[in-house]
Amino acid sequence: MKTCPYCGSKVEPYRDHYLCNFCEMVIDQMDVQERGKRKNYLPDSQPTLNDLQKPTQELMRFSIIELLCLLKLARAERSFIYKQRHTFIQAIKQGEDQFADGERYTFKEYEFFTRKCFVLENLVRERIGFIPFKITESYIQSLAEKIEESSKKPMTIHNPRPIHKT
Repeated sequence: MKTCPYCGSKVEPYRDHYLCNFCEMVIDQMDVQERGKRKNYLPDSQPTLNDLQKPTQELMRFSIIELLCLLKLARAERSFIYKQRHTFIQAIKQGEDQFADGERYTFKEYEFFTRKCFVLENLVRERIGFIPFKITESYIQSLAEKIEESSKKPMTIHNPRPIHKT
């Protein structure tokens, strides 16, 4: 039986979607669940550095776990580039002017990853209400376990038991 991902009620086919009468809304085919199961919010795979090149509109569709992984990647990349830029600056201060192009390039990269961090921080903040100071593997794993555990409780209501008069 096809059910609503929000309330667990049976949904009815409606054009190329489904309709939940309890929620009074149209449900996309991808979101419809079976027998009162909750929607799984864990991604099939982890995002990569290539995903950081995606525009904000596309990043908005990522799950919270994916956004946190991307934010962790973006922060690490920004830190790495900052250190490279610092090296170029030190060389230029020592009179090594041939590193000026490298410094300009790393600044552009640093700016890109800093802005990408801003985007990801704000998307995370929209979802959970705050920006995590430090994102560790254990933090992400703990959150993933909580998400998985919360999806296990089905949304089913059992028929009432008959009331026997004494």
